[in-house]
Amino acid sequence: MIALVEPDVEPDAVPARVVVFMGTDHHPFARLVEWVDRWAAAHPDIPCFIQHGPAPAPHHAKGTAYVSLEELRATVSTADVIVGHAGPGTIIDALEAGLVPVVLPRLARLGEVVDDHQVAFGRLMHEHGRAVCVEDEQALAAAIDHALAHPGAAPRPSPYEARSTITLVGDLIDGLLAR
Repeated sequence: MIALVEPDVEPDAVPARVVVFMGTDHHPFARLVEWVDRWAAAHPDIPCFIQHGPAPAPHHAKGTAYVSLEELRATVSTADVIVGHAGPGTIIDALEAGLVPVVLPRLARLGEVVDDHQVAFGRLMHEHGRAVCVEDEQALAAAIDHALAHPGAAPRPSPYEARSTITLVGDLIDGLLAR
């Protein structure tokens, strides 16, 4: 699923409380890297790891371009908060790890993706309690702070929720293809 490409930092050597994953899309998502990196600069005592893909590497958080599936699972296992783009793989990986992710949808007008499907999908996952969808830097920082300050506030998803999310995604895709 996620390819390993000469990492800046070995992820399995970086236990992090805040972990950011962007998947494997070739479009850079510098906005998310910059926003989380600014958050990390303001919280130097909280370990943060960013899988940044083709976007520039973070300056304050640890980071690497890509990780293998095994490294993803090892890194996620140390996380208190998972942040990512509003892609189904990222959301499902977080749910399987027992965390509701904070997601920021990629935007087409910024060259982060081909269309704005992640906006609708992120909002839908938020409505279903499968993600916390944020759309600006202040909301992102607040969601990370809230998740860290109230670790038991959000119910931990069960393996059933990850599987049912996969079914929900499949149903959405089937509906779109039927049009």
